[in-house]
Amino acid sequence: MDALSTALTAVPVLHVLALLTLLLPAAGALLLILLSVSGVQPHERWIAIVSGVTMSAAAIAAFFLATFTMLRPGREFDEVLWTMYEVGSYRLDIAVYVDPLSAKLTALGAVVIPVLCRYSARYLHNEPGYLRYFVLLGVAATGFFWFVLGGSVDVAFFGWELLGLSSALLVAFYWERPHTVTASGRVFATYRVADIALLGGVVLLHHYARSSGWATVLGVVNPEHGLHLGLFPATVLGLAFLLAAIGKSALFPATGYVVRAMEGPTPSSALFYGTLSIHAGVYLLLRVEPLVSHAPVVRAAVITVGCLTAITASLGARVRADAKGSLALASAAQTGLMVAEIGMGWTAFAQWHLLAHGLLRLAQFLRSPSWLQDAAERRSALGGGRYRSGFHVERLLPEGLRDGLYAAALSRFGLDALIDRLVARPLEALAHRVSRNRPRLRPTSDGPRIHAGPLCRHPAIRTTESIAPDRKEGGA
Repeated sequence: MDALSTALTAVPVLHVLALLTLLLPAAGALLLILLSVSGVQPHERWIAIVSGVTMSAAAIAAFFLATFTMLRPGREFDEVLWTMYEVGSYRLDIAVYVDPLSAKLTALGAVVIPVLCRYSARYLHNEPGYLRYFVLLGVAATGFFWFVLGGSVDVAFFGWELLGLSSALLVAFYWERPHTVTASGRVFATYRVADIALLGGVVLLHHYARSSGWATVLGVVNPEHGLHLGLFPATVLGLAFLLAAIGKSALFPATGYVVRAMEGPTPSSALFYGTLSIHAGVYLLLRVEPLVSHAPVVRAAVITVGCLTAITASLGARVRADAKGSLALASAAQTGLMVAEIGMGWTAFAQWHLLAHGLLRLAQFLRSPSWLQDAAERRSALGGGRYRSGFHVERLLPEGLRDGLYAAALSRFGLDALIDRLVARPLEALAHRVSRNRPRLRPTSDGPRIHAGPLCRHPAIRTTESIAPDRKEGGA
């Protein structure tokens, strides 16, 4: 038995499992893309088979990778799969790092992704974008495994980007509806802010620590290493990672975008906003928890953001009239509680909270189209009668205060309007101002010409209007 355990936990076995986990979902998505661009219109059955086989195989490999790593003496697996490029003293290594934290998230993805793939195959029957959906599902699975298993912040950032891009594109799955495209744009813009924050954290991490590997930085291997960064660098890095988590996990004040994200298909909503993507920010904060523990300002900010998210999102979920919107806000409320738990140092509890919440939301999202029927069946099984709501704490509050909280929760406490006024509109005005003086093409009888704007008056730039006479004279 010991010999079998030693063989299964050997580095070559884990190396192969890691490669299969990272590459198989991408291979399935690439195969579907090649079929699409080649002009072949595969049947839905073959699309589902290709996607199901590749992602199920990746999920099985991921599950065994997490299980076998936990059987190793140190319960860790840190391996460089290959080196992407090397410049001077810097090397971009494609590495994996599996420890109890990443093993839990990997096992969650291994359970959830095949279930959603199978569910989607029937749910989206006869949809025009059937192939497009499964391509993006493969991209999302690839992004999730690269983010969770990435051995450095650089590799994790790549998965973070794929996860966000596929999420925004699946929100716009029904692109013929204008409000769906608008909602996708809002989700994408929020993710871009989170991406900028995480990229800033990556750059600062390289600057302060000269490395970005989880196994050597942030006290993952040596808890005392986090102290070497100093208070100010730890505070700056922690706030950058917190801002990234706010955008990715729909934390206060960016909670409202998850309601707009419900414009996508129900399986994608379950994948991103019930199970995997909405927990990406929580995982990031769990991973950088050594920074949080050594930066009191960051710890206070994490606890504050988590508590505010839990309060505002839970009240918003209570007044939503649609099932998916209510579930999305309830998911945001639970991620807020997880973030508060991380800030208070309860990291083990937050990890198990994440796993239990992900599985619960998966079941609830997939059953959300049948909620009314389920409610009627439960009421009939209990003997029928008039519906009676349970006791809620807000009933202890004065009626005027209850009415005020209800109105505030309906408008999501005005946070969306505040973000529009302070962020979206100024950025939109700035974009219009910057693009106003760009040279523009104008149609003429000789073809399109560049209109001479202020940019074209620079001596290094000659417009086609000034070049055209020279051509005519030369031709004469």
